[in-house]
Amino acid sequence: MPATPLRKDAARNRRQILQTARAMVDAGATLQLNAVAREADVGVGTVYRHFPTPEALLAALAEERFEAMIAEVRRGVTAPDVRAALHTFLDHALTAYVEDEAFAAEALGPAPTTERTRELRDELVGMIRDLLARAVSEGVLRPGIDAPDLLVLLCGVAYAVKNSPYPDDPAVATRYLKALLNGVLATDAA
Repeated sequence: MPATPLRKDAARNRRQILQTARAMVDAGATLQLNAVAREADVGVGTVYRHFPTPEALLAALAEERFEAMIAEVRRGVTAPDVRAALHTFLDHALTAYVEDEAFAAEALGPAPTTERTRELRDELVGMIRDLLARAVSEGVLRPGIDAPDLLVLLCGVAYAVKNSPYPDDPAVATRYLKALLNGVLATDAA
């Protein structure tokens, strides 16, 4: 049975809470529901009705990123140039891992926080499998790399980017991703 749609005011409050939480997380703040309520200018009870725990709020933030990533992979599966599609997806995925710790935690954690994030993670992994299978069948990708492998490798690259000795160099992520691609693509990734 589909979920009951939110009233307009409840939907507006939810959006405001999510926008505020995203800004707080992006600024490096620890997510506390009372602080989110204060910053979003909504009642504490309103926040708790939508998100009973900080983890549930973080999972909701991750949902948005999962949906964007799924759309990106879906485009890649049917793109005329699978190599370019793979590059584009990996670039977007690396950006997601570097910029969005809520997404990274839900994408790689042993158990997603909510049923919805589990469903989205499973859908993303399935779509990545389709993209990788196409890349292997067209001779673009070496066999043996599966979707979970790729997600973990990207997480490692994101960790390297975050801890790079060159924090002000905007080309670090591109260099590190190229190093990964040179290892998994069947031919030069340049």
